[in-house]
Amino acid sequence: YRNALATQPAPVPAATVDAAQLSAALHDCAQPNNKIDTLALLPRLNWHEGMLSDWVPGEAGAQAQLSSFLDAGIEDYREGRDFPAKMSVSRLSPHLHFGEISPNEAAFAANLSGQRGHESQSEHFVRELVWREFSYYLLYHFPSLTDANMKSDFDRFPWLDDADLRSAWQRGMTGYPIVDAGMRELYTTGYMHNRVRMIVASFLIKNLMQDWRHGEKWFWDCLVDADLASNSCSWQWVAGSGADAAPYFRIFNPVTQSQKFDPDGAYIRRFVPELAKLSAKHLHDPSSAPTMELQLAGIELGKDYPAAIVDLKQTRERALAAYKTLRD
Repeated sequence: YRNALATQPAPVPAATVDAAQLSAALHDCAQPNNKIDTLALLPRLNWHEGMLSDWVPGEAGAQAQLSSFLDAGIEDYREGRDFPAKMSVSRLSPHLHFGEISPNEAAFAANLSGQRGHESQSEHFVRELVWREFSYYLLYHFPSLTDANMKSDFDRFPWLDDADLRSAWQRGMTGYPIVDAGMRELYTTGYMHNRVRMIVASFLIKNLMQDWRHGEKWFWDCLVDADLASNSCSWQWVAGSGADAAPYFRIFNPVTQSQKFDPDGAYIRRFVPELAKLSAKHLHDPSSAPTMELQLAGIELGKDYPAAIVDLKQTRERALAAYKTLRD
């Protein structure tokens, strides 16, 4: 798909809409008797308040975010984008989803940045934009993508159905700090770093062996960039049931992933503050910390922070055995 796109000339972004024309069009569409508060669009809980400080909605916010990324983040994009504590990702996904900026505009600006000395970085960023467009291509041709396995073999997969495990995952109370940090970031900001999305998805699908559709639905409810095509494709990619998907037997270990991509624990400490006093050596797996270190950090596992809800080795073996039944 990417190679086919590369044979086409890069599209130039459309001209800016005339402000006077836009104002007139909006005036014609306006319903002055309707106040937005009367539509009851927001939940009764002030769930959204934590998101307000993280996002500036609208075209101006999108342009500011793109400029910020091209000024600083893109120079380390290819390697840095895997590290959740770094500012090396664009965070344009909500703006793209709501049409506040177009993929063409983002790609065009990135290519211009590449001409100024960040060519390999901008190429990698554009490649990720192409992945997003590929998701739309798949959804167009396979509209059942949102709720049906693309690979029908997975219709026979022996998923477990455990609401308690799913609740622990949703609340960021699994006992695995990188998973919990990601799930708490999601609920408080409406966003989650892409590397962490893969980790928490793998944990739900493979270690907890819950149907990928549970995760898809939770992300759809919580993400400010909840995008029907990208969300569905991403969950099926991790599950192994989608197009060009990661094989099911690729199971992320949340502890080693955490040690590799959040080595000093800055990301975990931000979203799981009860673990902040643990050393980087034991932060990724509190169960490995000596009793004295836990006491000095004010942590009693199972009380101040949950004990691990599953054993990684055992659940990995269980998941692989379940997958083997599809091959028999």
